[in-house]
Amino acid sequence: MAQQDTIERVDSGCHDTTVGLVQSPNKSAEMIRAATLPALVENLTRHDKLDGAFNRTFLVTYKYFTSGAELLGLLIDRFDCSPPPTETEEWSTQTKPLIQLRVINILKQWLEHFWSEPKGFDTDELLQRMQSFAERAAETPTQQLNVIIQRRLSGNAYTKRSHLSISNPPKPILPRKLDKLQFIKIDAKEVARQLTIMEASMFNKLQREELLHKNWQKSTTPELAPNIQSLIRYSNQLSNWVCATVLAESELKKRAQVVDHLVSVASNCHQLQNYSAVISILSSLESAPIHRLARTWAMVTERSCNMLRPLQAMILSAQNYQAYRETLRVTVSPCIPFLGLFLKDLTFIEDGNPAVTAEGLINFHKYTMLATTIHEIQRWKEAPYCLQSVPELQDYLATQLQSAAEIHEMWDKSCELEPKGRGLGNRPRDLYTPTGGMSASMVVACMVLDD
Repeated sequence: MAQQDTIERVDSGCHDTTVGLVQSPNKSAEMIRAATLPALVENLTRHDKLDGAFNRTFLVTYKYFTSGAELLGLLIDRFDCSPPPTETEEWSTQTKPLIQLRVINILKQWLEHFWSEPKGFDTDELLQRMQSFAERAAETPTQQLNVIIQRRLSGNAYTKRSHLSISNPPKPILPRKLDKLQFIKIDAKEVARQLTIMEASMFNKLQREELLHKNWQKSTTPELAPNIQSLIRYSNQLSNWVCATVLAESELKKRAQVVDHLVSVASNCHQLQNYSAVISILSSLESAPIHRLARTWAMVTERSCNMLRPLQAMILSAQNYQAYRETLRVTVSPCIPFLGLFLKDLTFIEDGNPAVTAEGLINFHKYTMLATTIHEIQRWKEAPYCLQSVPELQDYLATQLQSAAEIHEMWDKSCELEPKGRGLGNRPRDLYTPTGGMSASMVVACMVLDD
């Protein structure tokens, strides 16, 4: 267990700076566990230390424990701080200018990368107040700050330049007739590529603010997390489509061939590090309507069974999905992670940790965990996939996904294809046994839309 200390640091003479500190396991760094709001702002603008991780956590999560107007007021107070009674002239000539520079830099970071204030009169008033401060603080480097404020006032948000791939994408593997597409005749690798392009486009639109306050669960205000809801809807549609595609084949041999093809698609998605699609496909193959098709599974090829086993092992729920988390930990971008597990983690952090400690301090440890998880999600947007879109294939896949019925509506169709009680005849059943919902439960547990 980490050693916890409470220290008092005073360098401005303005604030109550009692801060709860917990040392990291290697004893080489301090992590703020709890503090008053003024103390957090002081740590944000320390003259003697620049803590980028703390600054990022604070700016990502500040809306949990303060408002934009209050934060600006505290930063201005910090800029105008008076020396402690015991300080000498050296404080005014060396320490205070560094504090003021930190304040300006934090304002720039806030505006450029972490601005989450809603559009409206109050926000414009906040920006105008910030502009007045910047003009008053002209003796410090504020020219760039003024430019950023003007950009925000005009409604032009800062946009991060996208990383352009310098590699040439692989040539698409096209079916002979693009105007008469059939799933079984589309190369599995190309299906995986197009599904990955489609989902990556949605994933890259995900905004940090959508991940705060469990916004994705608030169905009455979908505008708070539109991209998360799109991703959830897409994952559910992909699972529904997989199930519907298998059950659409009335002939046993062809139905097994469809399962073979879907397994190959999942394997190719895994090679592309599109773990989200892998989990959606496997959740459907292990759903009740497909799991019960013993005669179909008996005809699935040994090759497909061998491909399925490591994929299934990766998403086992044992030890809080440790195998999947370890896979993700060592993965290098580009990658599409399964968002549902992150949403589950964020919900656990939100619900399982109080906002305020027993001492009445802001529980900053909670917000550090939230910010760390959000940063983990955001970092997968850094590198793009080098793949070529095929509009005809994407249109076909999008239409199929959107028209598929819900999995829970397919039980009767499954029972019609393989009535209960029918045996396997002479066909062996020892190649592969689906678990019947291990990965499906992962999707159901994580992909929640309603509060």
